[in-house]
Amino acid sequence: MCSSIVKGFSLFFLFISTVNFAENGDNAYRIEVKIDKFKGDICYLGYPYGDKKYLADTAEINSEGKFIFEGSKPLDGGLYFIYSPKNLYFDLIVAEPKFSIETDTLDYINHMKTEGTLENEVFFSFQRFMREKQKLAGQLNEQRKNTESPEEKDKITAQLKDVDAEVKAFRDGIIKKHPETFAVKFIKSTINIEVPEPPKDENGKDLDPDFSYKYYKAHFFDNIDFSDSKMLRTPNFYSKIEEYLEKLTVKHPDSVISSAHTIIEKAKANDEVFRYCVVNITYKYETSKIMGMDAVFVDLSESYYLSGDAVWADSTLMAKISDRVSRMKPNLIGKQAPKMVLLDTLLKPVSLYSLKSDFVVLYFYDPDCGHCKKKTPVLRELYNKSLKNKGVEVIAANIKKDVDKWKKYIKEQDLNWINLADPNVRSNFRYEYNIESTPQLYILDNQKRIIAKKLDVEQIEEFIDKQIEIKSNSQNPG
Repeated sequence: MCSSIVKGFSLFFLFISTVNFAENGDNAYRIEVKIDKFKGDICYLGYPYGDKKYLADTAEINSEGKFIFEGSKPLDGGLYFIYSPKNLYFDLIVAEPKFSIETDTLDYINHMKTEGTLENEVFFSFQRFMREKQKLAGQLNEQRKNTESPEEKDKITAQLKDVDAEVKAFRDGIIKKHPETFAVKFIKSTINIEVPEPPKDENGKDLDPDFSYKYYKAHFFDNIDFSDSKMLRTPNFYSKIEEYLEKLTVKHPDSVISSAHTIIEKAKANDEVFRYCVVNITYKYETSKIMGMDAVFVDLSESYYLSGDAVWADSTLMAKISDRVSRMKPNLIGKQAPKMVLLDTLLKPVSLYSLKSDFVVLYFYDPDCGHCKKKTPVLRELYNKSLKNKGVEVIAANIKKDVDKWKKYIKEQDLNWINLADPNVRSNFRYEYNIESTPQLYILDNQKRIIAKKLDVEQIEEFIDKQIEIKSNSQNPG
């Protein structure tokens, strides 16, 4: 793509990279670790955040396998990990300022001892139990796979159900005993939602065929505590939001907007979680490659930034968001295309709305753009070969002022569609159509509504054919 009036950029990338989150206390942190028989030079303390992992501290390992992570400012709590290139990796909970753990290289988890940290006592006891039951379940599944006897399969299946019941009972016991701990909040976040049987009518038929999906989506976040910012530093928080938006939400702007609001409204329970969700979800759809998702960016920007709710955003960022929204909002999918009056090669005005055709392809280009020089001939051949016979008119609008260069380009490219330009810069079309790079195209219907944008030239015919098919089916149902 060639840059033009406004260089493309992400408003939120830099902001996300430089956010400094609130401290969780006034005490320094000190995490003492001893791993018997472990030989290494350095260990790392890190944490997940979003879809990435970040380094929090490093420590040198002495000859006895001891090392200490410490600092003068508290760590933001969450599920951290200790890692060394010398074959060392395990998770731990950081929610207390000072504690110690001790283990050995034979089995980091099963041999783990903790001091001064109820959080990790709970966390590692759960991990030990789960590893034992997972091992048992794996053995039983292998036995069931290798047996031919139906009776033996039934017996093993019953044993597996007993294992599941033990896991649930143990987990529920920990949750009931230590509800105030973050370890329990994390454990709860790993629990899948159980969907009840759908309501049925008197004949045993489901009253609502979509009941399971609706229930699962409505209760999807039941086990996620949005009021605790430590959840941000777990892999579960990010993955849950991604699953909700990507797998449980129809890829339509209205549906995505509704889902995004559901998440962000829950996030209002904690200022840091709210900030994270607003920034990251807005960024996700600002940079989405899916057509029409710019409407999500506009809605979220208006709802949370321009409304004043994003108290962390400074005046510079707010000005950029406001400008970006004003550029994008007039040309969202489904809106009437902004009025546009440009000059033809005889320098006579031509109004977009005066043209009559089933479809209009608005093709914005720059004669000096290398990518345009590749795509313009493709569009020309497509137009001559099939598009104009399908009720499609192409309006090619040159974004530059040089008339001679424009006319030379038309002649060299043999462009026999409607060629327009704005050599006197009297039109605001570059802004109203948000021309940040070239080539850029829009597809309009016969009412000049925007039905597609930012497609590649090679995608136009398939899209038009689909629109013709939809129109034909609506006129001839059945």
